[in-house]
Amino acid sequence: MKYFFVLSVVASILTLSIILDGEVFAQSKRLEYSLPLMGTEVAIILYARDSLVAEQAVQSAISRMRELNGTLSDYLINSEVSQLSKTSNQSVAVSIDLWNVLLTAQNISKLSQGAFDVTVGPLTLIWRKAMRRSKFPDLNLIKTASQVVGYNLIEVNENQPIVELKKSKMRIDLGGIAKGFVADQALKILVSNGFPKAAVDAGGDIALGEAPPNSEGWMIQVFEESSNQTSIYLSDCGIAVSGNTYRNLVHDGVTYSHIVDPRTGLGVTHQRKVAVIAPNAMTADAWASTYSVMEWTDAQHSINNQENLQILMIEASGKSNRRIITGKFLQNE
Repeated sequence: MKYFFVLSVVASILTLSIILDGEVFAQSKRLEYSLPLMGTEVAIILYARDSLVAEQAVQSAISRMRELNGTLSDYLINSEVSQLSKTSNQSVAVSIDLWNVLLTAQNISKLSQGAFDVTVGPLTLIWRKAMRRSKFPDLNLIKTASQVVGYNLIEVNENQPIVELKKSKMRIDLGGIAKGFVADQALKILVSNGFPKAAVDAGGDIALGEAPPNSEGWMIQVFEESSNQTSIYLSDCGIAVSGNTYRNLVHDGVTYSHIVDPRTGLGVTHQRKVAVIAPNAMTADAWASTYSVMEWTDAQHSINNQENLQILMIEASGKSNRRIITGKFLQNE
């Protein structure tokens, strides 16, 4: 069985579809909001009887997301993470938000033996330029950049929000984890304002609240390539997707993804799609990013030892696909 994903609110490759029957929820209104943020389209869906009160909650959630973008985006030269990247060999006090993201990132880096690594920033800069120019990057540049990449080069204090970068010219890139965290925090704002039946989608990294009224959960549609439709119901969790099927560069007959392996400095060459269900969107986001990079056998071993994740991973292998499917994704078998 082959899969791909479609999201009705934010249409893009490798995303998810949240579909709900309006007749079932006649007592409350389905409200949808969207805005461009973090280089993607962010969507908020919630159910409320009072749309004016709901809109105030949504505006608070949007303000929180913009605040976090100003903290976590390496595209903004004045963001907190960009300012951190300018330091080296000194202890730097950071915000609780940045600290929490970096703590999670470092934990996953250790568990994945560096397949996930937020110090990858110098390499992603090189590959972003290469993708824009459709030109394979200079290997000497990659070699030089790799000297300041490695999760062992960043020290995150586990007891207080202090971080130290061990080398100069490092660059922190939170692109594989930040959107999930932002989605979680936006959902938290909605819940605290009395709207627990909500979902926040940050470009395919989705935080899901309580199930909508009279429903077993948010219906996530998973389609096969034959266009036959299957669905799973989820609530109070995060789900994220990742894959290298839409931004590639071909060099000497080899297709390189925009997804960079921090350990080699190169774009990954396997054609893979990954979906991860986790207790929250940040965790789902980071592990979906991780499994997009790891070698198949390493990913398989890691997945076998995951108790809190549910995974769908599909990779082109010759003329067919190979798959790993766990948890609720097995409902579609």
